[in-house]
Amino acid sequence: MNGVAYEKLLNEIYAAVSLKYLWKEYKPYFIKSESPDWINETMDFGLEVSQALLPYDGQEESFIEQYLGCRREELPPHAFEKYGERLNFYNGRFWAILPDPAVQQDYLSKAKYRFDRKLEKLNTNYVHKRYNGLYLFLHPTDERDIDAGAMFEYMRFTQEHKEKRFDWVFLNCVKTIYVCNYEKNTIEPIVLPQNAANFLNTEAEYLRYCHDWPDGMALDTQR
Repeated sequence: MNGVAYEKLLNEIYAAVSLKYLWKEYKPYFIKSESPDWINETMDFGLEVSQALLPYDGQEESFIEQYLGCRREELPPHAFEKYGERLNFYNGRFWAILPDPAVQQDYLSKAKYRFDRKLEKLNTNYVHKRYNGLYLFLHPTDERDIDAGAMFEYMRFTQEHKEKRFDWVFLNCVKTIYVCNYEKNTIEPIVLPQNAANFLNTEAEYLRYCHDWPDGMALDTQR
């Protein structure tokens, strides 16, 4: 996935597609839902998908979703004052907000913040299945810096005494997806095979734009 373009539905579909093809526990099939984003009746499993973003990132995410693909002249004037040269255009259309080089991009604090918010929602307003999952896009600046073990321990400790917990957390670090299994207390990396990233991106984009995605739409019936 493009590390700077946050398009909610595309990310949700990419997450489901990547698990469909790469996660060995997966059984068909995911059905589009809301809070959480996907339900899998066969597995009795609910999956929420999110970006590891801090609140100010969330404002950028909303802006991108609203104006993605728009021409330069269709963007409001304040966007140029606020984001300046960070606005990314291709072929005259807006596609992304580039990272601010002045802001330290600390993926771990972002991931912790987002996990805490989603855990809170799991315990207040999500539909609960036998198993609950969270898929987090981490957007590391350098994958070699990822300390998946530290994140695993933080999430385990944070939800230890909660009534509802995430049984699985998937940490998407672009070329590797770490599968955190809190039933077995294990962490397992799925290293994307060669060509897999292109395939998953293409598949997700095709599914995203081939039709609308109302609640109840099944992922596996779309090819």
